[in-house]
Amino acid sequence: MLQKIKIDILGLAEVRRKGYAIEEHEDYIFCYKGETPGLHGVGFLIKKEHKNIIVSFTAFSDRVALLKMEYNNQLLAIIQVYAPTANATDEEINSFYEYLQVAQSQAGDNIFLIGDFNAKVGQHTTQDSENFVLGKFGYGNRNKRGEKLIQHALEYKLTIMNSFFKARKNRKWTWLSPCGNYKNEIDFILSSHPTRIRNVEVLHGFGFRSDHRLVRATYMLDQRKKSRTSFKSQPKPLKTDEDKSTYLKNLEINLHQLETEQEEDIQTFYNKLANIINTSLVRRLRVIMK
Repeated sequence: MLQKIKIDILGLAEVRRKGYAIEEHEDYIFCYKGETPGLHGVGFLIKKEHKNIIVSFTAFSDRVALLKMEYNNQLLAIIQVYAPTANATDEEINSFYEYLQVAQSQAGDNIFLIGDFNAKVGQHTTQDSENFVLGKFGYGNRNKRGEKLIQHALEYKLTIMNSFFKARKNRKWTWLSPCGNYKNEIDFILSSHPTRIRNVEVLHGFGFRSDHRLVRATYMLDQRKKSRTSFKSQPKPLKTDEDKSTYLKNLEINLHQLETEQEEDIQTFYNKLANIINTSLVRRLRVIMK
């Protein structure tokens, strides 16, 4: 299943299973939390090959769960949510955000916040404060829940990544009403490191009946190990055509941003160039939420 849609981590909303469990299957690991059979619940499906980099799975409620993974001494925290619907009371919404704040307080500074927010953020407004949070490729109109999500993103310095990638209108919506007449974008991927997100796209045809469509993000992991020792390790070779293509694309972007000073000597310029070549070596990790 995970191989079919080419993802590494699948975030799940509305798992609808009671209990807390971490199950190891042949091809994947299934983590979930639910309090009521057939209602709510959140979790993750993780490709089996990433088993050894899983640090922890923590559930704060049947609407908020935190997955921590460590790659080359770099901690990545993914928070999966299933927000109350538009019919929920303000008390229920506030309770959800309180659990979310607790999860974020334990997540560190490299955060993915993903899931069904039951909120419409709509289009970018003229407010300068939204520039970091919201891009120019939003969908639909903003509602009260969307305004609350934007305020939360501003407070925690998170970027709503769906809005920064252009797509046709019929590839932006993530939810279809039961009557089939209304389409909204209410599922989002937020990140504390937006420059490392290479793509966000909406997928369809997953093979399961659902009123939601999948949202997939491609995140660039730094391949260089962080170390406290003074020696320098050699970067891993680029084994596949995909690795080579990714490296060349990143190199082009980083070289475009290279700045030189008029009085700069050759050694300083060389150091900058060497750093760009090394930092362009990254590994892709596909994160997807449902």
